[in-house]
Amino acid sequence: MAIRRWLMRSHCWGRGGPVQGRDRHCQIFATFVRQIASNAAGCCHARGVKWNHCHSTNRTRSLNMSLLIRVSVFTSLLLLTALSQAASEAVLWLHGPGDGQRSQALVLETDVDIEVTGLLAHAFVSQRFYNDSGDWAEGRYVFPLPDDSAVESLTVRVGERLIEGEIQPRARARETYQQARREGRVAGLVEQERGNVFTTSVANIPPGEEVEIRIGFRPRVDFEHGRFSLRFPTTIAPRFIPGQALPTGLGADEPGGGWSPDTDRVPDASRISPPVQHPAAPDHNPLRLRVSLNAGMELAALESSFHAIRRDYDGERWLIELDEAPEAARRDFELTWRPAGQNRIQSAGFRQTLGGSEHVLLMVLPPEQQRRSQSPRELVLIIDTSGSMRGEPMIQARESLLFALDSLSAGDRFNVIEFNHLTRSLFDSPVAASNRNIAQARRFVQGLNAGGGTVMGPSLARAMQPPIPEGFLRQIVFVTDGIIGNEQEVLDQIRSDVGHSRLFTVGIGHGVNSQFLRDGARFGRGSYTFIGDTGQIHGRMSELITQLTSPVLQDIEVHWPGSVDAVPGRLPDLYAGQPLMVSARADSLNGEITISGRQDGRAWQTSIPVDAFQVASGVAAHWGRAALQRLLDQARSPVEREALRPEVEALAVEYQLLSPYTSLVAVDRTPARSRQIALRRHDVPTNLPAGRSLDGFFSGTRALPATDAGSGSSLLRGLLALLLVGLLLGHKRFSRDEDALFDEALIEEEEQA
Repeated sequence: MAIRRWLMRSHCWGRGGPVQGRDRHCQIFATFVRQIASNAAGCCHARGVKWNHCHSTNRTRSLNMSLLIRVSVFTSLLLLTALSQAASEAVLWLHGPGDGQRSQALVLETDVDIEVTGLLAHAFVSQRFYNDSGDWAEGRYVFPLPDDSAVESLTVRVGERLIEGEIQPRARARETYQQARREGRVAGLVEQERGNVFTTSVANIPPGEEVEIRIGFRPRVDFEHGRFSLRFPTTIAPRFIPGQALPTGLGADEPGGGWSPDTDRVPDASRISPPVQHPAAPDHNPLRLRVSLNAGMELAALESSFHAIRRDYDGERWLIELDEAPEAARRDFELTWRPAGQNRIQSAGFRQTLGGSEHVLLMVLPPEQQRRSQSPRELVLIIDTSGSMRGEPMIQARESLLFALDSLSAGDRFNVIEFNHLTRSLFDSPVAASNRNIAQARRFVQGLNAGGGTVMGPSLARAMQPPIPEGFLRQIVFVTDGIIGNEQEVLDQIRSDVGHSRLFTVGIGHGVNSQFLRDGARFGRGSYTFIGDTGQIHGRMSELITQLTSPVLQDIEVHWPGSVDAVPGRLPDLYAGQPLMVSARADSLNGEITISGRQDGRAWQTSIPVDAFQVASGVAAHWGRAALQRLLDQARSPVEREALRPEVEALAVEYQLLSPYTSLVAVDRTPARSRQIALRRHDVPTNLPAGRSLDGFFSGTRALPATDAGSGSSLLRGLLALLLVGLLLGHKRFSRDEDALFDEALIEEEEQA
């Protein structure tokens, strides 16, 4: 009777039978009942929501089946209740090695402190792992950092003790960490998985105590369209992992704790697919963030794109903090500032002496062009409609494409291509930008929805490989979140196929894989644009359209006063609003640096005296990071990358920088845990980025990330599914009499209630 009362009070049962109640579990229950009713062999058809009224010639069999149904309904309700509790609690747990026991998990808090001086920034991210259990713990956390960051230091704090880390070749650093782990000593390890994805491991956290990992790095400060910007990503979105699962031992050297197995196309998938906190769970991974900004000039604007902030000025520096700190790490942080009108930036230079070498960083902004380019364009718009784009990102992507369509001029050609696990073009080939064709394209874009996998290759091939019509400039605008695990495969394709086309990437939404999209634009000789929410579409797309329609600064050369090692060696073309950024190392550097180029057929040149460069820290690290990337860019295959390992290791150790082949490791000298006491490992989950749908990532995919609560939910759902299958296979018919008795009892209770 209690079960029936719950059914009716939850609006899961009406006079005629199961109904779609307000509770989502009612929907499951109603579906469960209807499946039984509609599939009962030998019974008349189901009418509406009522049970089947069928005849049985075997009273005993009918009673047995009635009992089975009641027991099954009761069991289902227990499962549904457990599902509800699992979803609401979503507790994280630590698992012992093979003992089947569990205890409450680590609590992670993150503090970020960034100091900005002009174009240079120095930052620290502090990750505090608190062991809230009665067991010794090991924590592992996969996290993002800004693109192209030079990661250079690690400090582990245990109580009042500080342990400084050092750069070691990756394999040696891992062995150093594992030995300390076995010996019961507190140890920290930071490894690079991608240019913007890293893993922290911390071993032997005592019960009820805290260990803090403090990572020092130098993020990039961007300057485009007269605006400085600093972006800090706070979480990693689940990535699409293609390929076949590899047998144990054939994937990553040290498999990770991710939801995806290593595959033949993403051999380290287990290391870049951290578990994901369910959005319905309580807030997780609280974040505090502070910025100290010395712009060196009066500012016309200082804004945070996605967070409310507090701002204070002490006469020299701006001090910026999150207004609602701490807050769950779900949204990228972006700070932008503009110099006042009379302080228009023309050039900037910084220098630092390290290890007997002079290092310089040079930024030059070419003159603005007010007129449009006269060359006709072939504009190919590619939009990602995979499941990860579901929700707010899809809205932003559609609006961005509609904005780009409005930029077409008479004489241009265009096409629209969408991709998920399939690729579909609006037209078989680019067509004239007539009003009729543009109107058709707008209807096509407005009708797009997100779903499916993220298979980029065919769409890029369709855009890049056909010959470019004589006299046209092909521009490809690639709108996506870039959330894939096989980035290198796609980047290799871009370098191979781009030809004379220009690729412009547009990153959509929080948690976007911006390192991949920056690299794609660099190999495609285009530019990268980031759009975090719908409020940025008009401004950011207007800037991109200006780049697409303005003359390009080409044939750029830098003439140095002496022999230097400059990065990049081959300078890219520059689009409207873009500065030239060059880093160089030399034994000594004096005199003037001359920069020249051609824009719209006219020569342009400027000179900067080296003596005018400011002395600043971080310039050498900036060159070291750029030089490491230059080495890694040389490789086109895993064999070539492996051949470059010794050179990358040597350069990274010289400049004390993290790389794919070097890691930071810190080990306490004093053992803390006895070898006889078990150590429990936990992979700390990330938050789902704001505006993204969990179903968009995992519907129909091979693997599902979850905390233990989520895994329990999956198990319960599996048990419920098995129960349904058993019922559908085991019963033959329902008894009309028993069905009527059950129906009437429920109606009677409903009336009394």
